[in-house]
Amino acid sequence: MIEIELKARVSDPAAVEARINSFLSFVGTVEKHDEYWSIPVLSSMVLTTGFRFRIRHEAEKTLITFKEKTYTDTIEVNREVEFGVQNEEAFRKFIAKMSAKPLYSKQKKGKQWRGVGNLLAELVAVEGLGNFLEVEMLFEDGSKVKPESVKKSLIEIIERCGLSAADIEPRPYSQLLGMPKY
Repeated sequence: MIEIELKARVSDPAAVEARINSFLSFVGTVEKHDEYWSIPVLSSMVLTTGFRFRIRHEAEKTLITFKEKTYTDTIEVNREVEFGVQNEEAFRKFIAKMSAKPLYSKQKKGKQWRGVGNLLAELVAVEGLGNFLEVEMLFEDGSKVKPESVKKSLIEIIERCGLSAADIEPRPYSQLLGMPKY
């Protein structure tokens, strides 16, 4: 799956919510607790920070995600693989056997909306960082994706919510939380 997303800082969540309600369909509230982990990898006799993945706790499910992230200007394009885990305790024992180490965690609480097709928007409070509007489009087949065209559409959504391109936060949450870039 390909995920293309932008996020913008929000100073007045109530105003953004009022605008977004006027053109997108409200889905419900969201609460996500994410843990980011790394499994060290020995490559050409050099130990690297290795393979990174996320454990997400959301509602009554646990999801594991790993991504290949690329950035172009302010747009983030992720090729991601995600799967559910029914026995989290067993999964944690499994990653412990691989010497997985926790990197950081983040919590988001907010509301979610859907638009036409594959558009998803979330207005969230990220613990320790403030409020953000996240807009993304998901694509099953990446061969037809034109990131610049998608970016333009996402910026239009951000602007319809009363924000501007200047409000877009280009750094990933990991950097905002003080973690090194990866």
